[in-house]
Amino acid sequence: MFSSSQDFLPYPLPPWEHDFSTLAIHCEVNEETLQPFIPQPLELISNRIQVAVMRFDCKVPERLYYDAAVIAKVRYGSVTGGFWPFAFNSTDQATTGTREIWGYNMKMAEINLIEDHNKTIGITKRLEKEVISISMEIREGEFEIEDMFPRLFLKMTPDSKEVDGVKKVIVKMDTKPQIKSHIKGSGTVKFGVSSADPLYKLKITKNLGATLTHGHQVLPWGEELE
Repeated sequence: MFSSSQDFLPYPLPPWEHDFSTLAIHCEVNEETLQPFIPQPLELISNRIQVAVMRFDCKVPERLYYDAAVIAKVRYGSVTGGFWPFAFNSTDQATTGTREIWGYNMKMAEINLIEDHNKTIGITKRLEKEVISISMEIREGEFEIEDMFPRLFLKMTPDSKEVDGVKKVIVKMDTKPQIKSHIKGSGTVKFGVSSADPLYKLKITKNLGATLTHGHQVLPWGEELE
């Protein structure tokens, strides 16, 4: 028997809380190849992206999960932030929860993040295709990191009352983490060819470097923007 409506949901309601590890490759791309994946009314404002694989050791929800994403800098009105045109998650619980609560554009995938001494590797596979492969080696070097917070999402909910059958809302979520360690290095990124997940259409023009970040994070309720 369910004692409340929350018990019937396949995921917990916010706040979510976890320790995290994030491997990110920082790149410049040809904007013409990125623009088609930025939905209106969001506006692309930078040619820089982050290609990231993340591990979340959770308190809420209780199951460990991984994310992988391409993160782009966008603007909505006076608010700027990071939008995920491509996003993947490793569990049914987090995939449904992040999509339905905040509007993450998640797809289920096999994701792994392997940390081994001076090298870290992140792999994402979906429909038997390796769609993201990134790696980092710790080396000296400096590069500017684009601020991709807060997160901005286009939350799309099926709704028969809407003209096109979809209700669209822009959601802002402030998820700035508490950083425990942050290391820079050199990185590699490769997108596999997949018609279902066309990340390979993004043309990287410059690889700026890589970061490996560990910290703690709380995911609150998002704010719907007018």
